[in-house]
Amino acid sequence: MMKKLITGATGQFGTLALSHLSTRIPAGEIVVSVRNPDKAADIRANGIEVRQGDFDDQTLMEQAFAGIDVALIVSAEADNETRIRQHRTAITAAKNAGVKHVIYTSVIDPRADSAFTYSAIHADTEAFIKQSGLTYTILRNSFYADLLLGGVPHALETGQYAAPAGNAGITYIPRNDLAEIAAIILANPAEHANKTYDLTGTKAITHAKIAAIIASATGKDIAFADLPGDVYEGILRSLGLPEHAVIAVAGLYLAAKNGDYATVSTDAASILGRQPQSVDDFLKHALNKG
Repeated sequence: MMKKLITGATGQFGTLALSHLSTRIPAGEIVVSVRNPDKAADIRANGIEVRQGDFDDQTLMEQAFAGIDVALIVSAEADNETRIRQHRTAITAAKNAGVKHVIYTSVIDPRADSAFTYSAIHADTEAFIKQSGLTYTILRNSFYADLLLGGVPHALETGQYAAPAGNAGITYIPRNDLAEIAAIILANPAEHANKTYDLTGTKAITHAKIAAIIASATGKDIAFADLPGDVYEGILRSLGLPEHAVIAVAGLYLAAKNGDYATVSTDAASILGRQPQSVDDFLKHALNKG
């Protein structure tokens, strides 16, 4: 019996991936790694083994990975230096523990020189995985459609859906579809050995179109407001985001204006066996108008 492990299983992505995996393989084949096992009582109650893991502790991660055949390593959240170190620790621990195949949640178009500064983390991790000699599957996830909901309250209040996006098109895709793809691969890893997938939405969509979708779904008069980059960064800082996140999120839009996130791939549909949910359908459903 192969053992499959998901890291960060109480996080947003990990929770969804675990839900999808649980419908595909028996609970006895699933293991999860979480920082705080006390928060995973509901997972344990479903017959799934819960282990403690922390990307800052290689020994603990080696214990978490013991006896695991395939591991889904969900990328961490921190500044670049910290995350690069954490990801290398996790990969090293997986190899030392005898994991045969790692699946990693990367990002679309990972480059060290990207304006989206978090991209450099994923470029480093992908290279480190390939150098490790482990069998791998790289999931280059495009940006979550879920993130678009963050601007809705302000849009409903002011009539403006604001971002420094210009006319850039971005291939947003729902987090749930990406988590289902991860679960599909985790359930049948051999079919996806040493493959890299570009996981995008069905089309590149502009923020003007997103504003129009929100207006249609809510019945409100909402238009896109193209913010200057420095103004947007100020808003993010006022919300309490750490500086590394402010620079990364603002940089996402700079990269998008360069066309970095406008290319549509069919990989998601090929793995899902259907088209991923469109941004239009996702937003309408999320706003209870679908």
